[in-house]
This record gives sequence, C-alpha cells and structure tokens, in this order.
Amino acid sequence: MRDTVEPMGRIPEETVNQVLAATDIVALIGRSVKLRRAGTNWLGLCPFHNEKSPSFNVSPTRGTYHCFGCGAGGSAIRFVMEHDALSFVEAVKRLGDAAGIRIEEEVWDANAEAEAKQRSLLTRANKEAAEWFHLLLMKHQAAAPAREYLKARGINGEMAKRWQMGYSPDNRQFYREWMAQHKLNDQVMVEAGIFSVADQDEQGRGGRSYPRWRHRLMFPIRNDNGDVIAFSGRILDKDQKGGKYVNSPETPLFSKSRVLFGFDKSKRHIAKAGQAIICEGQIDMIMVYEAGLQNVVAGQGTAFTEQHAKMLKRLCNEVILCYDSDAAGRKAAERAFEILSPHGLSVRVAALPQGEDPDSLIRKQGADALRAIVAEAPEFLEHQIMHLRASTKGEGMVERVRMAEQVASAIAIFSGVAQRVAAVNKVAKLLEVPEEELNRMVARAAKDKKDAPKSAGGAEPAAKPDESAKKLVAAQNPNAMLLSQLALADAEVLFWLRETDCEEILSEVPGTELLAILWRSRYDPLDEFARTAFMAGLERHLEAAFSMLLGRKRPPGGMLDARQTMDALDVTRLQNLIQRTKGQLRHPGLSAQEMEVIQHRVMELNSRLKESLDRLRGPPNSPPASSQK
Repeated sequence: MRDTVEPMGRIPEETVNQVLAATDIVALIGRSVKLRRAGTNWLGLCPFHNEKSPSFNVSPTRGTYHCFGCGAGGSAIRFVMEHDALSFVEAVKRLGDAAGIRIEEEVWDANAEAEAKQRSLLTRANKEAAEWFHLLLMKHQAAAPAREYLKARGINGEMAKRWQMGYSPDNRQFYREWMAQHKLNDQVMVEAGIFSVADQDEQGRGGRSYPRWRHRLMFPIRNDNGDVIAFSGRILDKDQKGGKYVNSPETPLFSKSRVLFGFDKSKRHIAKAGQAIICEGQIDMIMVYEAGLQNVVAGQGTAFTEQHAKMLKRLCNEVILCYDSDAAGRKAAERAFEILSPHGLSVRVAALPQGEDPDSLIRKQGADALRAIVAEAPEFLEHQIMHLRASTKGEGMVERVRMAEQVASAIAIFSGVAQRVAAVNKVAKLLEVPEEELNRMVARAAKDKKDAPKSAGGAEPAAKPDESAKKLVAAQNPNAMLLSQLALADAEVLFWLRETDCEEILSEVPGTELLAILWRSRYDPLDEFARTAFMAGLERHLEAAFSMLLGRKRPPGGMLDARQTMDALDVTRLQNLIQRTKGQLRHPGLSAQEMEVIQHRVMELNSRLKESLDRLRGPPNSPPASSQK
C-alpha cells in the first residue's frame, strides 16, 4: 500500500518513492506509538482510535501500517498526514527533511500554496517569538524580576536554556521593533495567538491588536515534533492583572485538548517506563523531569480530555496523578480519573504531604522523597477511601456505607465487567461492607450516570457497545468467524492457531478483526483467570462481541475443520491479491517490462490459488471441507 501524489500534489512521484525508501517506518511510528516485535512485524495500540488490545500492525518489509480495529493504514506519508494533521506535500517535506532529501515541486496550486505558506508563517512567528522571549530573559535588564523568580524556584540558567523559558516585555514598543526586524505584521501575530484584538465599542472604536502577554515568565508549548506552537505566560507580580497563567488561544497550530506540556521530551521515557506521571503546571512538570523522573507531562490549564488519554494510552498502561494536595488538586484528580480510566489506563494517586506540590517537595526534601511517594502511590480507589476515612468521624457501619456510596460512583466508571468485579471485591474488603450491597450501589451509580442529561454543547453519545458489537460480528468473514469460534472453544485449535503464520491472511482478508485479536492474545479456554483477564483487557464493544461468540452454540468439528477453514481463508486472500495485482495493469504509463513483471506475478498467484483450491477440495470422492458448507 503506497500513497500516490494527490491531484493537488506538486511533488514528482520519483521523489515520493525516494522519501518512502529512505524512511524507517518502524522508527517513525515508534516515536508516537509503543511498539513490540511480533515476528517480522511490530504491534502497538492504534493512535487513531481507542483500544485496549493492540491491533495496530507495522510492516517494515512493506513499509506500511494497518489497524485491524479501525482500518486505518497506509505508508509513512499517510501516517504523518493523519497523525500530525498535515497535507500530503507537508508530510513529504517533513520526511524528506529528516532523510536529507531535497523536495522540488512541479505543479502550483493556489489554495494548497496559501495554506502551506500560512502554517509555515505561523510556525516561524512562534519559533522566533520563543527565541526572542528567551534572549530577553537571559540578557535584558527588564527581565531581572523573572530571573529572580526562577532563582527562587531553584531554576538555574542551564535549565532555563533547556526549556527555552522566556520573558515577555511590558513595553509594547519592544514588540513593534522586534516585529519590524523580523517582518511580521499584526495579522500574523493575531493568527499565531501572540497578539489579541480589543473589542470595538458601539462607535466602532477599539479593535486594535495588542500583545497577549506583558511582563510574564514565558513557557513555549511544543507539538510532538518539538516545534513551538503556543505559549503559556505566568505572572511575576501578585497584583498583576489577568490569570496566574495565560495560555495561547486555539490557533491553526494549537489545540489545548490535543497537547500535553513536555510530551515531546518525555514520550520516549513514558514508553520505556510504561507509566506516565501527570502534574498540574509547567513548573511542576519541569522540576519533576529535571529531578530525574522523566516520564512526566502536564496539562494546559484545562481538564484532561479524551485526546490526552489516547495519547498516553498509546505509550503506557498506568498513570500516576501528581497533583497538589489541596481540595482543588483532589477534584482535579477525580476528573482525570473519570477521563483516563475508561480508556483502560490504571490510575494511581501520589499522596503529597499537605500543602505541598511536586516542585516544593523536591526543593525541600529532594528528588528521592518524590520518587518514594510515586513508587508507593495507591490506586485511585484506595486513595479515595483513605481521604474519606481521614475526613469521617467514626468507623461505624453507617459511616462505612456512606463512604461506599461515594466510592461506588468511581467504580461505575470502569467499562470492563472484570474491572468492576475486582474493584467491588477490593472495596468491599477495605470498607467491610457486603459485596451484594456494594454491587447494588454501583448499579445505581451507573444508572444515574447513564440517565444524566447531556451537558450543553456536549458530544453526541457514542453507540452502545452491544450495537457496535453486533455490527462488528456481522461484518466478519464467515470462515474467520468459524475459526474464531473453534479457537474459543478448543484449546488445541487455539494453540495451533497461535503457531500458524496468519499475518498475510489477516492483512489481506477483510472481516478478520476478531480472529486477529485471538491470534495475538493470551486467551486460554482451560484457564479461568486467563479468560477473565483477556475479556477485561478488551474495549467494551470487543468484549461484547466475544461474549456473543462465547454465548453461541459451539460449532461441530476440531483440528481438521480448523485447518480446512484456514485454507479457505487463504483462498480468499489469494483471490483478493490476484484481483488487486490485475488492477495494476490498468495503471497508465506502464512500460512493457513493468507489464511483463505484473503478468508474471498474476500467473504465479493463479498457480498458488489452484494449489490451495486442490488442497481444499481434497482427494476425489472426499467430503467437502466444513468451512465451505
């Protein structure tokens, strides 16, 4: 599968092929997705949809990726386009720059050219603003209060350089002189979010642009690729107007819901640790990172979002919330849990001493103190119970039931059945309340959440898991469905399936998503714990789909039927491959030599198809394969 030049594309196909050949697709995708080797290919969690079991497959030999869950797929160029929201030309240029390949454009398109130029101009404005702010912080007399503030927070010059911290001047004329020097006008500054526009009054007065940040400590915000796309400015004087932190507004380059501060630096550390530490603010994040706990990120002054959860889930399975120990910090932790947990992330809470935040704790007690708290961080439900007990008088049944009712709301957030069962069992023991009673509380809490009115402007409710499951099961290839059912019921079939190289079948035959999950899973029909763990690790609609299969009557047959069904799937694979290869003959501009190569390939595939069909039919007078009945 290879991306071709789009109609508006302006890059020669030879150059595109050169860029693809020079790009290591595993290394490229591995910077954003935690991959593990699976034979000749690599597997990970899909970055384009929410999943708990990896169905995202990267093939270095083909130079392609494919998700068996959502169907996303393509070359390295397509990945950069979809993942980083770039145009075809922008994606090729980025990969070309990384490979040292000069990109020369052929055709000019006015709309594409204007859009690319605008994004490039906004990127340049942010980059040069970051450099200017940093220069002022390090050199200018006006930034002395900012330097004093950093010194008081234990941030030295080298740290300020590593994070390119800056200072926004109070004098508007400074901005004007800098803009003139760099040939940046007011419109670009407004679109980049560096300037604001005053509201006009009834007489049409006002409406002039002005700097968004004045006399503030500046933190550049970067995308996954390390480009500056926005800023966060912190006040330096307590009586200063405006919020404590002022972030850039939404721009063509920046969306708060899709960016985590420091993620460009910490994502590899998160993937290596399998764990992410989450702080509330930029300085907390920086101090934790500099203290040696480099698997850390921070939000952008807003609550955690679905996109943030997906970003983290692609790299790790566990999150530790390292928020302030005050009431606001506890509330923020509850909101984060509600977002992170449904995405299959295990949530723990670092219990900081009263009145401390990560930065102050490190300065007072050192990095080892924070490291110990992070290592011993309890699970969210345990942390919630500890806080409730600390604020509740007495340990009588009435108090314990009241605490259980509050914890039940958190348990109801778990999407997996096995997760809820384990949580109920644990909480019931901790609070010494009957499991039956706690289950009733959880059921009521789940119903209340389901019946709660949707907030204004909220997203439309997602399709019910059972509806999605029915659609998924209905879309499966009949032979793949039969093989899945045999493997679910028969350990011998399942273990044989795992030892069989199914990669080409799963990538070429539509409707094999459930079979692919089984092939890669640790499901064991003989081990009750393994069965429960397998189901608990699935997304809700996948869990429902496998529940449907397990609930059906076991199909007759065993290993012989499984082998014949696999042969039937291979026939389908070859038929699809032949059809696609024949389609290549219709491509315009093929040379005689290229046509001969394709025709030879078709003949070779037809020969393999005949062999597979003969094997499937068996010797004369033998009964037909059950998979073909």
